[in-house]
Amino acid sequence: MAYGVFNAIETVIIGGWFVIIGYFLLLFVYFLLFRFRESKNPFHLGFGLFFLLLGVARVFYLIWDYYQQDVIWWMSATVVSWLAIFTIFLALTFQILERQFWQVILISSPPLIVAILTLIFPYLFWSPQIAGDITIGYAIANYVILPLYVIVLPALFFYIGLQLTGQLRRSNFLLGTGFLIYYGGRVIQPFSWFLDSIYPFLANILAPILVFIALMLIALGVLLEERE
Repeated sequence: MAYGVFNAIETVIIGGWFVIIGYFLLLFVYFLLFRFRESKNPFHLGFGLFFLLLGVARVFYLIWDYYQQDVIWWMSATVVSWLAIFTIFLALTFQILERQFWQVILISSPPLIVAILTLIFPYLFWSPQIAGDITIGYAIANYVILPLYVIVLPALFFYIGLQLTGQLRRSNFLLGTGFLIYYGGRVIQPFSWFLDSIYPFLANILAPILVFIALMLIALGVLLEERE
């Protein structure tokens, strides 16, 4: 692919990502202006900032993937993505642990540390696409820390759901499933070459579809919680 020159499939993929970015922004506005303004609950503020950061990161990834292969865009996208994970875990642990400060910081800080280190020492975290090989930071961040958080995040929602009944239980199960699908896609991302060997652009086609499904489940879970 020549940067800035797209075929029909790539154009559709880019359009799909822009739809998803718009949906991220809608969720941010919903949590900030409706949920947080009424509840004053930091949990809702954290959720809103999480979706805002995901939207910003996706814009940077789109620029990196399709418009300008400058390492600054990859670094910006990576840093913001890890900040998004930090934000959602900070909100969740703050809610679950009932404001036990040090426990909250201990659980939620690793993604923040990865974001800061990526910003200061980007060459240690370069992806194989940039470095030509797997760097130490990339391996630790994407094969150790990220999978751990991908498992823990949905598990927290499933755990909360098991403690509840009715609509709130279904709400948390939908949220857990949505986040599992969303971040599960990031875990299999290093194996996208296999999908592309089956059909060209298959990995890039599946990615926005999985994210859209995940966001639908998350939005439905949020609506069920609101109606309880």
